[in-house]
Amino acid sequence: MDINFDLIISGCNTRCRHCYVNGGPGRSIPLPDALRCIARLDELGAALPVPASFTMDNEPFNHPDIAAIIRAAASVKHIAHFHHGMTTGIALLRRPDKEAAVRAYLDCGYKDFGITLHGSPEHHDEIVRREGACEASVKAAEFLKSCGAELSVSLMMNRFFPEDAGWISRTLDQLRPDFIFFAVPNYTPHASMTEYEPYRASLADLQALSGRLELWGQKTSECLCNAEKSTPAAMAEQLEQGLSLQDLFAQKQEELYLSVHQDRLLYMGNTGAETACLGDLDTIDIAAAAGKISRAPGNRDYGAFYAPDLLPGQEELICALKRLPPDTLYGDPASVICRGLAELRIPTRILA
Repeated sequence: MDINFDLIISGCNTRCRHCYVNGGPGRSIPLPDALRCIARLDELGAALPVPASFTMDNEPFNHPDIAAIIRAAASVKHIAHFHHGMTTGIALLRRPDKEAAVRAYLDCGYKDFGITLHGSPEHHDEIVRREGACEASVKAAEFLKSCGAELSVSLMMNRFFPEDAGWISRTLDQLRPDFIFFAVPNYTPHASMTEYEPYRASLADLQALSGRLELWGQKTSECLCNAEKSTPAAMAEQLEQGLSLQDLFAQKQEELYLSVHQDRLLYMGNTGAETACLGDLDTIDIAAAAGKISRAPGNRDYGAFYAPDLLPGQEELICALKRLPPDTLYGDPASVICRGLAELRIPTRILA
């Protein structure tokens, strides 16, 4: 079992339409609380029977004391700090001490940073709901590289990509990233997800990019093969051929996510998908919390969001999937199932 804690350091500068992690403005956790949470996570890591990690979100560069926080994160002994390095760029560029902030990361051994592109500036800014966000991402990427950081670019596939392909290629040539990731946003059962539906790409949109994918560092055949499995039509066909919904929900998941909010409360579940509150991280009994976490099942996919006794019948779900546009891309098969259940208005057990 892989265990990860999501420590929310400060709010985000964008409100991406596909975001499931409570993106958008939010207060920064006070520095003493941040340092205390990191120390307590280290204690919790020591008490767990398997290795654990923690990640700092949503936009650490918004925190005025990020240098002190990142040094504390690098000094833990019993839990790993997983640095994903993704940034909107907006918070970084407006910092008067941006060189020192980046240098704190680099000095602690965190050299990987990344940005996400949703297409041309017009479309990117529309999807993240922040004017000038695309320009800030590109400028931040250039700044990070000038500081000696390694740069990754995540291309977040949407229906605009075929018409924005030229701009994307020129920007990648300009940035020359060390890594390029290509992703289709997953569908998870959060209210905000419905706002992204008009922007979802189709299999035909992806096929239109066949001549570009290799230039973007992707394997065309692999991308198309994965996408073909993640459409409502493909999932309906699998269910008709005997794939059991109950068996899917019974499958063991090997990833367990927890989150710590700015008020220090520790939750079971990823940020935006919390299913139980374990208490204030500052005061909880570490041994008792470690025991609860050790006994908890994985919670990455649909099994964590729905009560099995509320699942619909097989035929009902197949009919719901067939009502959806057949070749819409939903990221992975689990996301297609969640979309079908949303079509049927099956309630979830997400608390937040």
